[in-house]
Amino acid sequence: MTQFYKPNPKALQSKIKHIVVLMLENRSFDNLLGWLYMGQKMPAHKSFQQSFEGLNLDLWNPLNNIDSEGNAFIEKVPIAQNGQSIVRSGKVVPNPVDFSLPNPDPGEVYRDINYQLFQKYQVGALYPPQPVNMGFVQDYHNAMLYGTYVYHDKPADPREIMTCYTPEQTPVLSGLATNFAVCDHYHASVPSQTLPNRSFVHAGTSGGNVNNEPNPFCNARTIFNQIQEAIDAGREDLSWGIYGNNISSGKEDDSTGVFGKDHFSLTRLAMTQLHDARYNNNFGTLKKFYDACKKGKIPSYSFLEPTLGGLHQNDQHPPSDIRAGENLIAEVYNAVKQSPACKETLLIITYDEHGGCYDHVAPPKAICPEPGCPPGQEGFLFNRFGIRVPCVLINPYIPKGLIARPEGSTPFDHTSIIKTIQNCFGLSPHLTERSNAAPDFSCVLQRESPRQHDELPEVLPHKLQKELQKPHVNNLHRLMARMVEKLTGESLPDEDIILEFIQKNYSSHFGKEQK
Repeated sequence: MTQFYKPNPKALQSKIKHIVVLMLENRSFDNLLGWLYMGQKMPAHKSFQQSFEGLNLDLWNPLNNIDSEGNAFIEKVPIAQNGQSIVRSGKVVPNPVDFSLPNPDPGEVYRDINYQLFQKYQVGALYPPQPVNMGFVQDYHNAMLYGTYVYHDKPADPREIMTCYTPEQTPVLSGLATNFAVCDHYHASVPSQTLPNRSFVHAGTSGGNVNNEPNPFCNARTIFNQIQEAIDAGREDLSWGIYGNNISSGKEDDSTGVFGKDHFSLTRLAMTQLHDARYNNNFGTLKKFYDACKKGKIPSYSFLEPTLGGLHQNDQHPPSDIRAGENLIAEVYNAVKQSPACKETLLIITYDEHGGCYDHVAPPKAICPEPGCPPGQEGFLFNRFGIRVPCVLINPYIPKGLIARPEGSTPFDHTSIIKTIQNCFGLSPHLTERSNAAPDFSCVLQRESPRQHDELPEVLPHKLQKELQKPHVNNLHRLMARMVEKLTGESLPDEDIILEFIQKNYSSHFGKEQK
């Protein structure tokens, strides 16, 4: 038998009525899940033993260095576990677990990813070299030398980009991965930043955008528009919602602060075809989603956004503490688990892009989203995938410990979410050539009968300290502020109130949560 599983559209259509996606920020597969089965026997699948594309101790990256006499040499920087013992001059040096690595934020624009993959900042568009994933350490070093000081971040040891979290440090994500299905060949759609990749999960294209700037907006038609068109044509069984809490770093508690009851959606901000006021009722806070779970009234498709800034930031964007994101994942999982609609709900936990974090698997070639492969920003043809990101699939019809890989040569990517939604709810036509070619997730629904509620695992995140996060401003926050400025005409403020500026003017422009 093979570990590349065939699609099962009948199971998808008969068993699933609700699809929920939680997309977090900027972590590679190896960074969070690479050590998942290290030192353990792989779970068997019926009559064969599965394999897992995780980390091994032979992996390393080069770093250009100079010895004490000024001679240049190439240092081999090995892969490492977060918190593992360090021996220097024959003595063990303290190395406590750091839940904020990497810190500072690595390079994540298109040219940075080129260097991480090819050890070159520019490569041929039509015939790029074979990626070898050997440029992460050097690119991190270069980014700190030439980029970090711009925002007054303190440089760190570039070797830390090779440090990856263990299952004990990610008990929620790792626990769900081992108890349901983990996709060890799921790639970001674009070898670059947040907004182009989030555009692909919504629209199957970024409209030619490769980096977040200079154009952060995407005008493409989204899967939400397609669902709404079907509703307008009489499909009463369909519904959709986008949920996310506010991002203000206000001094008061999130539930009682000045923006406490307001939502914020990066999806709506970036995707211009969702700006129409007719969609106001489709947006709300995570509390609105949790209430829907309690009632068993989950929309056909729900897209969940983490809190992207402030005291309650939980998106896991480096260098924020990943434990806050682990708690968010647990909250979402438990809300779905306790819902009367649990057995009919496919929960997908994934990340928009790798954010410069190390991963050892070379991205394969990809189908261009538009016919003829017109070049986009930087001359990129969208003919290769981005770097792997975590993707965990959760549903009672999924066997425990499944390592999911699709049949055929095309791996999972963000457009697999679009394909799964379309195949589940009978929506057509496809949005782009990329989404049409994508495999859906139906292959994981392999059980004839669902696991009972008491068979579903409990997840226990690390306990959060009262003030885990210190509010900080990153490049994504600055970008969102410029996007809000362009939409509203309001002038950018000083950086220390930039999050409040985003929230206030977003709420004013798009309206507060509708009841």
